[in-house]
Amino acid sequence: MNGKQKGFTLIEILVVVTIIGVLAGLVVVLIPRSQEKAQILECTSNQRNIVGMLVADDGKAWQMSGPNIPLYFVKKGDITGSNLKMLFCPGDTQNENLDKAGGEEAYKNLDLKSQQFDHLTSYAGRDQTNSNCAVKQGTTSPEVMLCDDSEDHHNKKGFVCGYNDGSAKWIDKVDVWEMDLATVVTIGEGSQVKVLQCLRAE
Repeated sequence: MNGKQKGFTLIEILVVVTIIGVLAGLVVVLIPRSQEKAQILECTSNQRNIVGMLVADDGKAWQMSGPNIPLYFVKKGDITGSNLKMLFCPGDTQNENLDKAGGEEAYKNLDLKSQQFDHLTSYAGRDQTNSNCAVKQGTTSPEVMLCDDSEDHHNKKGFVCGYNDGSAKWIDKVDVWEMDLATVVTIGEGSQVKVLQCLRAE
């Protein structure tokens, strides 16, 4: 009987260490990507809910502009309590959220006719006060109604846009708008992207 115990060879140890290193590398790469995808999905869902309310509304919300468009539904009582979280895009790297906005208390007694409340939502709305930007009935293609208005959102890779047909989708600025990743996309009149020129953040 052989009393010697077989140990691991140096090569076997190196193979195991290499496999562990590869797996660790995959975790480092895949977890941030899955988090980013989840944030985009949540932001898209938020906007789909809000533009769905816009489509079903009697048109009063469209008399607002900028961030006051989604806030109209807070004033109306359609978005309350913990649902106020839907006013924020989780893809914002600056951690813009309900708590930083002042919590539920910040949404009481809003006077949407007197000022813009851009700190109470992540979303810029279409400038309905500009006749060139007003949503037109019977348009052949959907028009952007809302957008997560910060370039910091989604690691500067693009935007989530909500449309007046009730849909919302992620726009990758490289694949869709054919821009370099380093290009800063703005919203408003000076935007280099036509569909964002009628959005008003403030």
